[in-house]
Amino acid sequence: MAKDKEKGVTIVIKKVQGGHGGGHGGAWKVAYADFVTAMMAFFLVLWLTSADEETKSIVSHYFNHPNTPYNKGRDEKTTEAIPLGERYGQGDSMNKGAEGAVPDDLVQQPLRDLKEEIESKLGDVTFGLELDSDVEVLKFSIPGDDLFVPGGTELKKEAHKRLEQLAKTFQKVQGNVLIEGHLDKKPPISGEDPYLFSTERAISVMNYFVKNQRMDEARFCPRGIASRRAWSMNSRGIASDDSRNRRVEFTVSLRNICQE
Repeated sequence: MAKDKEKGVTIVIKKVQGGHGGGHGGAWKVAYADFVTAMMAFFLVLWLTSADEETKSIVSHYFNHPNTPYNKGRDEKTTEAIPLGERYGQGDSMNKGAEGAVPDDLVQQPLRDLKEEIESKLGDVTFGLELDSDVEVLKFSIPGDDLFVPGGTELKKEAHKRLEQLAKTFQKVQGNVLIEGHLDKKPPISGEDPYLFSTERAISVMNYFVKNQRMDEARFCPRGIASRRAWSMNSRGIASDDSRNRRVEFTVSLRNICQE
């Protein structure tokens, strides 16, 4: 401190010493985070070493089968290890690398699961079952002779069991179901217009799902195709009398195909 006697002014000089960067900077936070992570890993190892054999088996299965816990649950029958991280290289998507795809079960594919269920539970009555994974569409058909009374649009009582099983399958996936009625070249016995008749058949199937199985009507879109898109044609290029032409074709899609 110095004093100017002539002007009567007091001058104060303060010396500021260098600090420590706000508690030695932020480096300690990184070190502390590493320490906490290491301790967590340490206690996890302690827990695993003291766990019973059943717990060890479950944990081991989880890491050796990363696909099953997410999608299908623990597979007690599978002992083969399917680790991730073995795919590498430039790929065309997140799920595919230069060396191939990750385990299929890790990727949710509801239409693939639907296809497998239809094959196993309705394979004896369905035909033309095909899955187009590129556009996310599953198609299959059921003969109209198995569903409707001869020459009519009313469902057979025996068909209810088949449609009930189909309804349970549809309820496991989201999206829409296109229901198309198809005919052969013969005109309907009732004398109705083929397009109207095939549409009524498609509506009958939809009504079963809506009224008997309490399914959302907005999920279905019925259409009548008549014989315009025949499954089998004769030598003259027109729909033959093959019973498969008289069918109901189902198209299941995760998209809203009813508005396309």
